Amino acid sequence: MTERIATLDEAIVVSEKLSPSDRLRLIGILSDRLRDELDQGTESIDMLSLAGLGADVWQDLDVSQYLERERASWDS
Repeated sequence: MTERIATLDEAIVVSEKLSPSDRLRLIGILSDRLRDELDQGTESIDMLSLAGLGADVWQDLDVSQYLERERASWDS
């Protein structure tokens, strides 16, 4: 026997029969479960693996001059 999946509209109708406090609990439970699902697909990044990334952008740039220009632009 195949399990029937409720539609969103059906879930809303059922949820409207709950008390306001139970609806808030339901929202909390659903958001926690969704957050867990989303977190499962996310790999953490090792920050050390990013070391040196983009170094070529700064290779031919004088950092002191760059900072002076940037700071001067704040005053304009």
